[in-house]
Amino acid sequence: MRRQSSRLDKILSMAAAEERNLGMETGRAQEKLRKANRRLGELNAYRKSYAATAHCAQGMRTAHWKDFQNFLLRLDDAIRSQQHVVQDCKENLDLHRRRWLIKRQRVESLERVRERYRKAEESHADRLEQRALDDIAGAPKIFDKD
Repeated sequence: MRRQSSRLDKILSMAAAEERNLGMETGRAQEKLRKANRRLGELNAYRKSYAATAHCAQGMRTAHWKDFQNFLLRLDDAIRSQQHVVQDCKENLDLHRRRWLIKRQRVESLERVRERYRKAEESHADRLEQRALDDIAGAPKIFDKD
């Protein structure tokens, strides 16, 4: 019976390694999302700051005003693009989390099965030991002191 739990130990070790790798991938995806969100925040802040200068632009020539408006439009495009990047990062993170969670549940299941095997092996060993002790206790006494 010992062989079942030792074989399962090898399988469990491989599954745990895969789970750790998936966990690291999930962490990298989470960091990528954090950076994308930070970049989006920077773009929004820059746009807000740049747009706030519009009230100072009243004395601008038409060409400068047009450049100003075009730059705001390009900033808006960059913000929309970054919003798509953030959304893609969120979806990627969700995918990695789901994959990690499935692998984590499998590792936990394998750990429970291994524990059941070990308990069964210990119980079997205890029964064998008790049977051996019972056989010794019930055996005829060869060395009586009569």
